[in-house]
Formats: sequence, structure tokens, C-alpha cells
Amino acid sequence: MFRKFKIKLMYSFSGVLTGGAAVCILMEVLSLLLRGTALAPADILRIYSVIAAGTTLFLGVCGVSLLRHEGFRPRNLMGVALGLAWTAGNQLCLLLLDAAPGRFLPLLPALLGCYFDFLLSGILVMAFLTARHKPAYDKDFVVIPGCSISRQGGLLPLLKGRTNRAIRFAWDQERATGKPARYIPTGGQGPDEIMSEGSAMEFYLLSHGAEQYEVLPEKASKDTYENMSFSKRIIDEANSGGKACFVTTNYHVLRSGMLARKAGLDAEGLASGTKWYFWPNGLARECVAILSLYPWQQAAAAVLCAALALAIA
Repeated sequence: MFRKFKIKLMYSFSGVLTGGAAVCILMEVLSLLLRGTALAPADILRIYSVIAAGTTLFLGVCGVSLLRHEGFRPRNLMGVALGLAWTAGNQLCLLLLDAAPGRFLPLLPALLGCYFDFLLSGILVMAFLTARHKPAYDKDFVVIPGCSISRQGGLLPLLKGRTNRAIRFAWDQERATGKPARYIPTGGQGPDEIMSEGSAMEFYLLSHGAEQYEVLPEKASKDTYENMSFSKRIIDEANSGGKACFVTTNYHVLRSGMLARKAGLDAEGLASGTKWYFWPNGLARECVAILSLYPWQQAAAAVLCAALALAIA
């Protein structure tokens, strides 16, 4: 029962809020222990400014390595751009607070900055926890969301890592419990791809020991939500009520789990690895994408911050 509740919490906006609250509580406890006083909003912004600066430095190192290995692409700069924006935003909020303390206009961006820091720290906490999570060995299906394939139809390193991790999980489960799992490689055909990503993964699975009846490819989806939604249809047709997990790259597990829930697919996530310099940039992109999944919650938080600033001023 607790495990089921934990899994639902991990892949939800409530889980992100819980992660952010845990970070804030930790900071408050440390402040009380070390200084004997609670933190004011400006203190929280200063702490997050230090964290943001350190994160930006780390993202810069990873970004240089990423550009050296993968070449110059605008998306490869996302991590550095987000880190710089995070650092600059916190500094701007602090400057406004120092210039006109207790006024509505400086308070509003400061509170919005605190909320953004709170949310971002929650995403990072839950991204770490979901990437470390190991599904139970009771699965009937292993869903493998697709990503780009080579022009010849082969699996590129990111997708090969996901597929190999899915194979290893299925083998480990069968050795541990005797229960076999079927694979659902899911992904449509992009404009520059010779075949669908689902087909490419199907051929790879069959060439690595899977039997034809063990592979149920999905070949029409265009994004992660459709990966999960169309896979759910396959699961419902093959074995309604069957248990599933999905395998994706470590930085992608949290958002994939959120989209699986939106699609009605009750599935646990399992992370595959990637190169050290690649995942920070990928995680930065995921942070932006996760924020955009919940526009009404962000709008409600902005209204709440405005009301709070007005009450304090």
C-alpha cells in the first residue's frame, strides 16, 4: 500500500511540491540549528543564489564537454541558459528587495523567485528519486519510449541504452521470479527516419534473443504522451490489468511518469544511463517541459504570490 502511494506521489505535481517543501524544511532546520533564527524570504533567495551559481558553473563545464563531443546545437546550450537565467533572476530579486524593501513591486518578483526556486528544487529532488527507483519484479510489460534513430535504422546510443536496460530488467525478473515480460517498443517515424522507432527497436530486440510473440511494437506515436497512451491501448488489448514499467533515460523518467499518469497508464519508471556531460543538459530541458505541463497550477501560484505581496506591503 505504501509503495503504491509512493509511486503515485513520485510522478505527480504534488510530488514536486513535496520535494520542494523538503528542501525548504531542511534549510529552515539548519538555520535554526546554526543561527538560532528562521529564514526570511531574502535569506532563502540568497541561499538559492549560491546554489544557482554553483549549478550554473557545473552546467557550464558539462556544456563545454557536450559541445566538444556532440557539436554545436541550440538545444545543447539549454542547461547553461537555464542556469544563467536562474542565477540572474535571483540576483535581480535581491537587488529589488534591497532597493525598496516592503514595497509591493519588489516583493512580488521576490516571492515569484522563491516559488520558482522552490519548484525547481522539488523537480531536481524528484528527478533524482525517480531515476534511482527500481520497479518490483512483477511486470507483464516493459514499455520503451523511442527517440531518434540513425539514418540506416539503427539505434543511436540513447535509445540503445534504453533498450538494453529493458532487456536486462526482463531477464533479471525472469531469473528472480520465473515471470516473463513482454516488450512494447513505442515510437513513430520521423521525417528524416527510414522506419519507425518502434520498428527499429523491434528488430533490435529480436536480434538480441526476444521471441516474436514477446514484442508488441507501437509505430504511430509522435511524443512521450502518445508513447504512453498508445502503449496503454496495447496493454489493455493484450492483458487488461497487466502490470507495466517503462524504461527511459535517467533525466527523462520523472516527466515520462507524469505523462504516463495523464495517459491513464499505471507504470513505474526505470532509468537507463547516459554520459555524465549529457544528463545535466537533458535534465535542464526536462525542468522547462515539466513546468509547462501544469499551466493552471503556475497561474494559481502567481496569483497567490501577488495576493501575499499585497498583504505584506
